[in-house]
Amino acid sequence: MSSIYADSSSVYWKNRQKRHNRLITCIAIVVLALVASFGVVHTTNKNKILSQRRSLEQTNEMHWIECEARVDSRKECTDICQSERNSIQRKTMHQSCIHGCQQAHVASTALGCRGKTDGKGRHRKHVTEEDVFQDVGVLAHEHCSKFQSVDPKPDVFATCRKYHRAGTKQGYRSGMAAMATVLEEEWE
Repeated sequence: MSSIYADSSSVYWKNRQKRHNRLITCIAIVVLALVASFGVVHTTNKNKILSQRRSLEQTNEMHWIECEARVDSRKECTDICQSERNSIQRKTMHQSCIHGCQQAHVASTALGCRGKTDGKGRHRKHVTEEDVFQDVGVLAHEHCSKFQSVDPKPDVFATCRKYHRAGTKQGYRSGMAAMATVLEEEWE
């Protein structure tokens, strides 16, 4: 025999359990909605931050000075010209190598850091390695002309021009890497 209250108490507890389950479901939905909205806001803010990072075209004089200061042309050209240090006519060949390399390295580092501007200095554009070789590489004859009549005649001049080309290539790459570092540190 069951009690008269047994049936009504079981109905009571079932109804209470249903209400409790509904409450938990509603709380879970609200929490999920809040988490999802936070994720959307966080992603939107992150996209805004990423879009605020400067591009190479948005750099200014302060960035260029910092970029050029980070590149040590003398050290890099000393490393590049190490093989000429032990060649025949050591001193002359090494001097022509260092001279050609540094002349090109400094100029191409500036192009790597600053980019190119139109005639009025307003519209900056990213330069490619080919652009640098067209702008700096053509100056090899001018930069190395003082070695044109130095003995052994064609070799010293050719060495200067050879390492002028190497300095152009390395200077551009160093300038680009230094500018990327400057922009990365500014962004962080």
